[in-house]
Amino acid sequence: MRGRIFTIKKTTILRLSFIVNLLFFIASSLISFLVIKDYNLCFFMFCFFIGFHLIIKSILFKFDSSFYFGALLLFIGIFYVYCLLLNILPYYSLFVVLSFSLSSYLTGYVYKQIYHYYLSFSLFFVNIGLLLYLINLISVWIFLAIILTVVILLLCKYFTMK
Repeated sequence: MRGRIFTIKKTTILRLSFIVNLLFFIASSLISFLVIKDYNLCFFMFCFFIGFHLIIKSILFKFDSSFYFGALLLFIGIFYVYCLLLNILPYYSLFVVLSFSLSSYLTGYVYKQIYHYYLSFSLFFVNIGLLLYLINLISVWIFLAIILTVVILLLCKYFTMK
């Protein structure tokens, strides 16, 4: 049957995934509140576990939107912990844009959607501009010019695609 994996219904696997991720989220929230004393970490652990659940959902039911959103939330959670461990939280906005870029790239790769590649590379160039702005190598006007150029190129590519 198409609705089963090893004689287990896909919805049962999805429910099990939800329960396991919920238990991990509760455990990580308790650790976050009681041991680490970082109250923001709870939200990012929520993003991580919901993202992981959505990726499992996309694998089971072949949903590209679920994969994109799941990968995005997963990367946002991972990059927050990464920035927290390396003490580079002022640069976290770079990693949020990088999360969008990586999610687009992976969605384009897994589901063979060419537009996600263009979106990924556009966001990567915006990320480079944001990095240059955050380390004060360019002014806000040059940064806005980079964003405007990237958006115009992305729109041109979108309207010329078949």
